[in-house]
Amino acid sequence: MATLYLIEQNTILRKTSDRLRLCKMRTPGQRRSHVTQGEVLLELPCADIDQVMLFGNVQLTTQALQKLLLRGIELAIFTYSGKLLGQLTPPKTKNILLRIAQFEKYHDKQFCLNISKEIVLKKMKCIMEILKRHQNHYPGTFTIDELRRIETLENQVHQADTTDSLRGYEGSATAAYFQLFGRMLKPPWKFQCRTRRPPKDPVNAVLSFGYVIVGAELQSLLDGIGFDPFLGLYHSSEYGRPSLALDLLEEYRHSLVDKLALNLFNLGILTENDFYPLPEGGIYLGISGKKKFFTHYERMLGEFMGATDIAEKKKGFRAVFQKRIMELAKKIQSSP
Repeated sequence: MATLYLIEQNTILRKTSDRLRLCKMRTPGQRRSHVTQGEVLLELPCADIDQVMLFGNVQLTTQALQKLLLRGIELAIFTYSGKLLGQLTPPKTKNILLRIAQFEKYHDKQFCLNISKEIVLKKMKCIMEILKRHQNHYPGTFTIDELRRIETLENQVHQADTTDSLRGYEGSATAAYFQLFGRMLKPPWKFQCRTRRPPKDPVNAVLSFGYVIVGAELQSLLDGIGFDPFLGLYHSSEYGRPSLALDLLEEYRHSLVDKLALNLFNLGILTENDFYPLPEGGIYLGISGKKKFFTHYERMLGEFMGATDIAEKKKGFRAVFQKRIMELAKKIQSSP
C-alpha cells in the first residue's frame, strides 16, 4: 500500500474500473469521451493505494472521488506551495468510545500534563541526538555550553507543573536548537532562523513543507483510529487547528523532517533550481524539488503496519506513527 502524490500540474485524476488514472488536461475544444493512451501519465490499481495527496492545479472527477470513498482512501488537498486546505476522509471508524474517553481526559489536567511531558521529552531527546551525532562527526561545531543549555532545559521539563511552563521550556529549547541548526549545513546552503508563512529561504521551505506533510499523515491516522484530531492534550484548542496531530508532530519534527532536510541539502540532492520565489515573497519547493523530497521521504516512512504485523519488525516511521497512536489510545481508555 502506498501514498499517491499528485504534483504534476494541469492534470486530472480519473477512475476506470477499479483503477485510478492521472491524465493530462485536454486543451479547450477537445470533446472526446474516451481517454487516449498518450493522455495517461500514471495508472494504478486502487488496491495499491491507501492515501492520495494532491498539490495545486490537479483536478478530480466525481467518479474518482466516489471510488476513493468506496475504497477507504484518504484524500488530502494542498496548495501548490504546500499549505493543507483540507481532507476528504472515508467513514473508517465507529470508535465513539475512544472519542468520549478523549474528551474526558482533555479535562484531566494532570493526565494532559503527563502526556505533554512525554511529548516534549521525546522531542528534546531527538534534538540532542541530532546535535551530538553531528558533533561526533564534526568535532567543535558546537560548544559544550551550547549543548549544555539544551540539556538543562530538558532537565527542567521533569519539574514542570503546568503545561504553560512546559511550553516555555520547549520553546526555549527549540529556539536554542535552531540557533545551531545552520552549522550542520554544508555550503552554499545557509540558515539563520526559522521563518514561516512564508518561508524566506530554501531550508525553511523544506522544513515547513515537511512539517505540513507529516502533520497531515498523523491527522489521517488519528482520524482513522477514532480520535478527534482537533482536540489536543498539549497544544491549546483553536478553531480549525488539528491540535492532537500537532501534539504528536512535535515528536517527529526533528527525527524525521530535520534529518531528511539535512540529507537533501548536504548530499547535494536539492539544488537552487528546485525552488521558486513568489511575487508576494517567500521561497517554495518546485515540482522537481517535491519529487526529490517525496522520493526520500517515502524511504524514511516505510510501510503501514497491518493487523497481523509485529510493530518491532516493521521498519520506517509509518509503523512508528501507528504504534504511537495505538499506545496513546490505550492510555486514554485504560487510565482511571
